[in-house]
Amino acid sequence: MKALVAWTLALSAMTAVAAAEPDLTKTPLDATAASILPKVQNVNGIDYMNGGSGTEGVDYMKARGNEFPLQITFSGPGGQYGVAEKLSLLRGGRELISVADAGPLMMFKLPPGTYTMEATFKGVVEKRSVSVGSGISKVSWNTMRAD
Repeated sequence: MKALVAWTLALSAMTAVAAAEPDLTKTPLDATAASILPKVQNVNGIDYMNGGSGTEGVDYMKARGNEFPLQITFSGPGGQYGVAEKLSLLRGGRELISVADAGPLMMFKLPPGTYTMEATFKGVVEKRSVSVGSGISKVSWNTMRAD
C-alpha cells in the first residue's frame, strides 16, 4: 500500500511539473524576433510603419497592410529593395510628416486625398503624387538612385 501511495505521489508531481512548462511550439514569436519587427509609430497624428529589411519584417508588414491605405515600396534599377534618405508627405504644400531612412517598405494611415511624396536619394529629391481613396493605394517607387 505504501508503495502504491508513493508511486501515485511521484506521478502527480511529474504531471504538475509537465503542466507548468510552457509549450514553446505555440509561441508566436520569440523575444528577439519581436524586437526587430517594424513598429507602428506616430508623427503629427499619422500612424506609419517603416521597415521591411528582412524576410520577417516584410512578411509582418504585408500581414498588417490592410490597416494602412498608403503603401510605398522603394526599389533600385535591378528591382532590389532601396532606402530613401528621407521621405516627406505633403498635402496642399504643407509637410505632414517626414521620415529619415525610409523604406524599403513604408505604410501610412492617411485620410482620403491627394498627397505629394518627396523622397531623397543620394542627395537628390524625387517627387511623386498619389491619390488615397477608400481602398489601398500602392506605390512602387523605382529609381536609379536607390541603394
